[in-house]
Amino acid sequence: MRKRIYLLFIPLFFACKGEEAMEITVDEIDAYVEQKLSDSEMYDVSQSLRFSHESETYEVVKFMQNDTVVLFIETSATDQEQVMRQVFYMHGKPVYVDEIIAKNTDVNPFTQRKVYLDGNSVMEGYLRTGSMESELEFVDYEKASISEDEYDFDKAERAMAQQDEFELQYEEIMKVGDQRYLILENPESKFDVALFIAEPTPFLVDLEEHTNEYKGKTLFVTHQFILMSGVERMLYMDAYFTEDKP
Repeated sequence: MRKRIYLLFIPLFFACKGEEAMEITVDEIDAYVEQKLSDSEMYDVSQSLRFSHESETYEVVKFMQNDTVVLFIETSATDQEQVMRQVFYMHGKPVYVDEIIAKNTDVNPFTQRKVYLDGNSVMEGYLRTGSMESELEFVDYEKASISEDEYDFDKAERAMAQQDEFELQYEEIMKVGDQRYLILENPESKFDVALFIAEPTPFLVDLEEHTNEYKGKTLFVTHQFILMSGVERMLYMDAYFTEDKP
């Protein structure tokens, strides 16, 4: 899917340890981000599954140009905090992070941080806090000490690729009333997904008829997000066993 970026301003971070630093200034990064957010920019956009475990959720949207990542937008939530984060890349390296953190606290629950990187380490970091998210734009940033070690820059790509803690194994096809859902889970991270099945396919019928045989095998699935009775759900599109991938 090709589209423009229409975003909240929320930069992020990527994993960049061991990478050679770029010669770049904060002003050059600001100009780059402004350019990438302009209406003239077109992107190939893809979205990960929404991974869940108890009160925790994680998902990511990937923006690419010419087969190169420009931006990841991560959204994660627990019962203690919610984080919306954007990470901009230049030449395959992270250069700008903007995130809004909403914590379950009474005092200044909202924090916005922006971080400039040289592709390897933090150049400058800033933050501002407020009692409401709408107040943040009226609050001045203050310099802050922020380490690149606070971020897992590879996490977004692992989620897109369904690898490591996001690798998914077949559990069951669950019936809820007259609806069916494909249930997948990672036995170590406990992340799971439930995909709505609009129409049974021969592959899904085989899974359901041979659940005991297939349970625990790793699947890669594709999906779309749809609204069902006002609730956003993941619609199953296709799947294959990773061990069968050519």
